[in-house]
Amino acid sequence: MDKAAIKEARQILRRVQDHLYQSHSNLGVQQESVGLVDVFHHPESTLASLNYVAPRRKTAWISGDMVQQGLDHLQGLQRTPRIQYIEGLFPPLFARTLRDLNLVPEWELPLMIYVKDGFNGHPAPSVTLDQLPLDVNIEIVNDQRGIELWWYVWRNAYYDVLTLGVEPVVVGRDMAALEMGRQMDILLYRAGFPVGVVRMSIHEQTAHVVALALMKEARTPELLRTLYIAAACTALERGCTMVYAPGMTETDRRICREVGFLDIGSMVCFRAQSETNDTLEEKHGYIMGQPILALR
Repeated sequence: MDKAAIKEARQILRRVQDHLYQSHSNLGVQQESVGLVDVFHHPESTLASLNYVAPRRKTAWISGDMVQQGLDHLQGLQRTPRIQYIEGLFPPLFARTLRDLNLVPEWELPLMIYVKDGFNGHPAPSVTLDQLPLDVNIEIVNDQRGIELWWYVWRNAYYDVLTLGVEPVVVGRDMAALEMGRQMDILLYRAGFPVGVVRMSIHEQTAHVVALALMKEARTPELLRTLYIAAACTALERGCTMVYAPGMTETDRRICREVGFLDIGSMVCFRAQSETNDTLEEKHGYIMGQPILALR
């Protein structure tokens, strides 16, 4: 990419970063500044995605010593030392700094991003509900049924649940997130039967596809593509100008590209090699007494 495209990509990735920080704050995560890093931790849950170190916003480089200070502070809070950042906001050489601290890669998740106004001078492909198959329709769930739907999906072995893993899916009965406009559930029907559901979180004009669930016997690339179309269209109609989603596999990324999503950066996580601080709560994915859908 040329310099203008790199600058534009960084602006987009900062919106992703801001969205995730706000989403974690909404879940009760506390943030402390330690030098040039921020330490995020939840006072009750040790869930990995809610307890981590991250580079301070608008920092171009952070030394290993600065990272170590943040990791030590996080460990002092009885949390596993780990650092999470967005590749694209930091140079590839930053990973070597983390390895020099004896941290190991825990995961990397490519980001697929739909930008309403296009990218690098190229307009975004049109996404409309007219693209849905004739036997498919969607329903935006804004009441208790949406909350209960995720309870049903979470407990039902007939559904595949796909999540990004950096923003936990709380399966509870709290209507606050819906009422405040921070969350949206979309139910997908085929031939009148519910076969899929999408959850999105909203922050300002950015939407995040937090999780998708599809009935196993109905799961096809075409139906998964339909879920992404429904999510993007609904977010755009709500006033969002950007939608991002995971690119877990090459198939996921191909389907997202067909819809109009672009490959822009990735989420990266490094952690200490020792597992001595992990707890059953972290391994099984519970937060504040409420179960979390399987995180990858």
